[in-house]
Amino acid sequence: MSASCLSVRVSRRWRNSRSVRKNWVPLANAAALSRDLQPNLIFLDVQMPGGDGFSLLSKLDPLPAIIFVTGYDEYAVRAFEVNAVDYLIKPVNPHRLADALQRIIHAPPQTQTKPFLPSDRILLRTGKTARVVYVSHISGIKAEENYTDVLVADGSTVFMRRTISEWEELLPKPPFFTPHRSLIVNLQAVGDLVLQSRAEVSFKLQGRPHSFKLGQRPAARLRKALRLSRGL
Repeated sequence: MSASCLSVRVSRRWRNSRSVRKNWVPLANAAALSRDLQPNLIFLDVQMPGGDGFSLLSKLDPLPAIIFVTGYDEYAVRAFEVNAVDYLIKPVNPHRLADALQRIIHAPPQTQTKPFLPSDRILLRTGKTARVVYVSHISGIKAEENYTDVLVADGSTVFMRRTISEWEELLPKPPFFTPHRSLIVNLQAVGDLVLQSRAEVSFKLQGRPHSFKLGQRPAARLRKALRLSRGL
């Protein structure tokens, strides 16, 4: 299917729902145009003059729905790792395209986002960099004012422009638990609780060299959550 035919089919499917910009944009201009237009959907190829479609994703904020349309079949797994709606091989099957568009059109609003599953792979974007991690590989989330540090089990930290309350809505419970308003922990990543005093307990998270400290009441809530998660 040619670019012009694809544009016509998208226009027909999107009619009475959203406007469609039919021209094809150079990669170098795509991020700026996305910020201006705030599209619901972007079609990307894998290999394009000036770079590849994957390199653009970390520059898109907010990130719209993505459909890859390409002649390369070896990047499909990578595409779904970054939560692409679909990966269409040229020549595009019109029925597959229609199905992908229907999924986007009938997707629930962002305010009704469903929690992740521990087995989900999610894209963590910060500045010009992005990486994909399993939800289960997140040891914890630490609040930094209106932003957060994502504490990954491999010892790395990703600074995110997302509040801890937003993370609370997204992360599955269990294994994630919020013992304190500034901290979310993965119960499976919590080490032994160490009594520091009558009013303070410390513990470590998987992949983190330093200890976290909790007061008496948050520590009691964490102990209870750990017992329940471990069937004790």
